[in-house]
Amino acid sequence: MRKSVAVIVAACFVAVTAGCTAIPDPSSCDPILNTGAASKLVSATGDAGKMPTVSFPTPITTTTLQTTQLSAGDGDTLYPGSVANVQASIYVGSTGELLTATAYDPTAAPLLVTVGKSEAVSAAGTIAASVQCQTVGSRTATVGTVAEFFGADALDPSYGLTNDDALVLVTDVEASYLGRANGALQPLKSGFPAVVTAPNGTPGITLPNENPPTDLEIEVIRKGDGATVKKDDSVVLNYTGVLWNSDGAAGTVFQSTWTDAATPQAVVLAATAMGDDGTSGLVPGFAKALVGQTVGSQVLVVVPPKFGYPEGSSPTDIPEGSTMVFVFDVLGIQ
Repeated sequence: MRKSVAVIVAACFVAVTAGCTAIPDPSSCDPILNTGAASKLVSATGDAGKMPTVSFPTPITTTTLQTTQLSAGDGDTLYPGSVANVQASIYVGSTGELLTATAYDPTAAPLLVTVGKSEAVSAAGTIAASVQCQTVGSRTATVGTVAEFFGADALDPSYGLTNDDALVLVTDVEASYLGRANGALQPLKSGFPAVVTAPNGTPGITLPNENPPTDLEIEVIRKGDGATVKKDDSVVLNYTGVLWNSDGAAGTVFQSTWTDAATPQAVVLAATAMGDDGTSGLVPGFAKALVGQTVGSQVLVVVPPKFGYPEGSSPTDIPEGSTMVFVFDVLGIQ
């Protein structure tokens, strides 16, 4: 569904201008979930990042969502708003049977979560809450009800579970990334779309009242000091895309990782070839703009039609011949 740019531009946004102070690093962390009697009953063996062997007395019961650290990692701390790459498995509390799990495969797409409390109730949201203040390399056990994991009456009835049945989640934290661009602000040339940024990093984009450029235009808003993106890298990103057309669609947000799923994406820059239906691969101009950027950077790119979707392959919410404007944050390289 299309969203007006006003949906993601709030009164608390701050303008992106030179001379602003740097984004401070967090100095403390308060867990969302505390340990409890039920989560203390869970044990798990096996190497981190591989499917664990999990045991707990059955039936395990709980009335609260609770987390216990099973083993500590020695990596970075997961502060609220940062991004975690995790592997996770969920078990039925009454039987110990495996309900669902991630691939535990380094060649598969990772499960990325934005650390912290999510407004929507979901398994990913429970994981995101449970890993707050953990460190990379940690393994945790979380126990809660079906309703707390998935929302009331949201789980497929074929599983035969009620809202009050207990579930056990075991999570391994494999890696962490920035939650937003934190580089130094750079001056922007005139005639470019203006970008404002919310405290959590969400960008809003205002288009100038003029025709869009016909060439690919790339401007660095914040310059990070992390690793440089290479052409074959898998890059962890947050981004927002809007249309810059002469018709009523101008300014329409057609995609945003900040709002659509509130989850960053890992994109492979080599995947620039579009499928027949336009649903696979990266927009060529988007991929071109990423190469050479550094982790921690926020970048604005104007993608004219010749660098966008091949003719006949545009998604339904992007009219043929559209100029697209992306603002992306480079959060990390896998």
